[in-house]
Order: sequence, then structure tokens, then C-alpha cells
Amino acid sequence: MTNAILLSLTLVLLVATIVQAVQIGGLQSQTLTGAVTAAANPGEETYEQMMARMHPDQVQAPAASAPALPSMVGGCQRDGRRT
Repeated sequence: MTNAILLSLTLVLLVATIVQAVQIGGLQSQTLTGAVTAAANPGEETYEQMMARMHPDQVQAPAASAPALPSMVGGCQRDGRRT
């Protein structure tokens, strides 16, 4: 009885492994031929659009007129002179 259960369980796992191997092979051939594409399809949103939709408090809208940035960062001017 125990041997029959172990044998049937082993056969089920073997069949599942074969089915998944065939599925993975199909996916690999689709990616190699270009049938599966990333987010370049029309109608799909970009990463930036998704971030703006999902996290509006973390995404800053581009300013209409950006203020002039300071020429000093960390005590050094951009041209290399120290002040």
C-alpha cells in the first residue's frame, strides 16, 4: 500500500516536471523570436507613469520655471575654486 502511494506520488511529480519543462521551453522560444515584448506595447504605461500613479506624493511634477541652481556644492564652486 505504501509503495503504491509513493509510486503514484513520484509519477505525479514526474509528469508535473515534464509539463513545466515544456512550458519553459515554449517561453524561451517566444523570447528568442521576439514574441514576448516588454513595456513597449502601445497602451502600457512607462515606469515613470506608474510611479506617478501609484506614489503621487513621491513624484514631483516638473516645475514650469525652475529656479537657478546655486554654483556652490559642499563648499566648492563648480569651476573648482575654493571659497
